[in-house]
Amino acid sequence: MGPAFLLNENSSLRIVKSKISSVKSEINQFKKALLIAQDKTLDLKQKMIDFLSKEEIKIYDAHVEILKDPELEGKTIDFIKSNSCNADYAVHEVTAEYTEILNEIGDPYISARADDIVMLSRMLILILQKKVENKITLNTPSIIVADSITTNQLSSIDTNLVLGIITSHGGPTDHVAILSKALGIPSLVGLAKSILKIKAGSLLIIDCAKAQLILNPSLFYIKKYDLLMLKEKYESSIQLKKSQNYVTTKSGTSIEINANIGSLNDAKKAKSFGADGIGLFRTELCFLDSEKFPDENMHYSIYESILKEFPKVKHTIRLLDFGSDKPLSYLNNIKEENPALGSRALRLGFKHYDNLLKPQIRALLRLSNLFNIHILCPMIASEEDWIKIKETIILEFNQLNNEGVRIDYLPRIGIMVEIPNVAFRPEFYIKNADFFSFGTNDLAQFLMAADRTNESVSNYLSESKESILILIKNFTELAHKEGKEVGVCGELASDDKCLSYFLDININSLSMPPSLIPKIKNEIRNTICLFPHLISSF
Repeated sequence: MGPAFLLNENSSLRIVKSKISSVKSEINQFKKALLIAQDKTLDLKQKMIDFLSKEEIKIYDAHVEILKDPELEGKTIDFIKSNSCNADYAVHEVTAEYTEILNEIGDPYISARADDIVMLSRMLILILQKKVENKITLNTPSIIVADSITTNQLSSIDTNLVLGIITSHGGPTDHVAILSKALGIPSLVGLAKSILKIKAGSLLIIDCAKAQLILNPSLFYIKKYDLLMLKEKYESSIQLKKSQNYVTTKSGTSIEINANIGSLNDAKKAKSFGADGIGLFRTELCFLDSEKFPDENMHYSIYESILKEFPKVKHTIRLLDFGSDKPLSYLNNIKEENPALGSRALRLGFKHYDNLLKPQIRALLRLSNLFNIHILCPMIASEEDWIKIKETIILEFNQLNNEGVRIDYLPRIGIMVEIPNVAFRPEFYIKNADFFSFGTNDLAQFLMAADRTNESVSNYLSESKESILILIKNFTELAHKEGKEVGVCGELASDDKCLSYFLDININSLSMPPSLIPKIKNEIRNTICLFPHLISSF
């Protein structure tokens, strides 16, 4: 229940056929727009990865596949050549042909895919015209009323201010409908066009259970739905209250349930959903929209503003993992055939040490005086990698103290176990690192030689689970003998089918999207382990 916010279409988007001076130049502009659109989509995927399930996040993978479709690209290029026209007009005409064919089939699911093409066509046209999508900026909690809304717009919304969404376009298999549900936003899609006549500020009630919209409700309905909302809030508060406590199984096994974060909003959600700490701070997500390299003070101020939201817990902060599917706009990225296997994370950080790695390390060391910081090192592949980054952190620690910036103690430095060479040969790393966190997403793709962003090989990733669980078990047994903590922060961490296994092998912590924490904690309370142990805090 709330006031209506009317979303107007981007009226500045006009597509007019025009003659061009160079067909070659126009084709190059189109190809460049395709790459920019792919990068934008992958950026959105990274922003949403902590809020969506494995299946839901595939929405963005599907959009990338459309943008990479050779037939779509080829037809658009042919249209530009045969008509000697502007690329934005060609995109509009070619995609319109596609959507017309799909809509004629008459299947709701297929029609939803046609909507995806329309949305991506709009993105490409905006890029080619050097314009930006209308952002949805809410000043007060409101219900959005629109003919349609794109996944791009939805991904950028402040969900704290969105009370609901109603559209005259779309259906239950629409990606916007799926995303809004995953984000916990009540929505009704595919309503009558008459909703577009609703006046801004009009009081609305969305009843998703009954698929009902109530416009300007009477006092009776207002009181009725006020009571229903109070009931829901009460039940939710009970669940959240329980999640604030550390959990122990029926058989006495305890475990830290931490949150994956990448922003201030994530940290607030982690706190509200009862996270025991921060198990994975994806720092690179703070700088995806930056126009220049973040300096030391920028790193410091951003992290401080986030960490003080949750000041007394353990913060496991991963060093920048740029590259691969998270390129930097202000870095001249060399195109690589297999970017996930190329210059990313520390490899990229050391190549641009003064601009990337050094300012971040110095900022984290300074912040360690204020917060319980654990530094997590990604993409460690060899003993040399580990020695180099550990010595670098110690060097900057000593340098800061020599400069008069006193750092009381060196933070714990750990390894993100995501490359098979480390998992299969753990002895050196266990003796020399302070803690470990299994990044099961990357580990799966490296084990199975299957790109985790490529939907066509996703079946291989699911087959990696058993092997990864065995690796984690063997590694954990050795690490515990040396008194070292082991956690899991990839997708398997929130897989309820793996939960009792992790408890049985005494995993110290699991880190997951904040919204999943209450559910996982509740399952732990009802779990009996085969080998009850109370996991101590190292």
